[in-house]
Amino acid sequence: SESNLQTRVDCSVTLLNRHNNEGILNRIITCDEKWILYDNRKRSSQWLNSGYPVKSCPKRKLTQKKLLVSVWWTSAGVVHYSFLKSGQTITADIYCQQLQTMKEELAAKQPRLVNRSRPLLLHDNARPNTAQQTTTKLDELQLEGLRQPP
Repeated sequence: SESNLQTRVDCSVTLLNRHNNEGILNRIITCDEKWILYDNRKRSSQWLNSGYPVKSCPKRKLTQKKLLVSVWWTSAGVVHYSFLKSGQTITADIYCQQLQTMKEELAAKQPRLVNRSRPLLLHDNARPNTAQQTTTKLDELQLEGLRQPP
């Protein structure tokens, strides 16, 4: 709609002006999650003399598993990553724990960013990222969320 378009333009102009005045690109920290499929089948090995046939083994069922990895990074590189337990997804509690751990690792890896300027968090509008618990945690950790267009 026309109002959404205007909101996007306003947000973009605000971010561009802020970058021109403050140089915000080096202060941005962002996060993303990715599902990883893996298969931990055990394979047996056997020694055979030449000329002997290989014993056939029945194929096992497909045993792929999924694992969720969450990665936090800045323009300088990866700050923190974590693997969630099998079947676990991101909730507000887990997201807040990751924020806490990420902030601690950021202070160790890039102390200038934490001590001299307030890090800017660029994250999407998923429910765990916009929950009241997350907003409170962001204030506690002195992380500012970047405004995003709808």
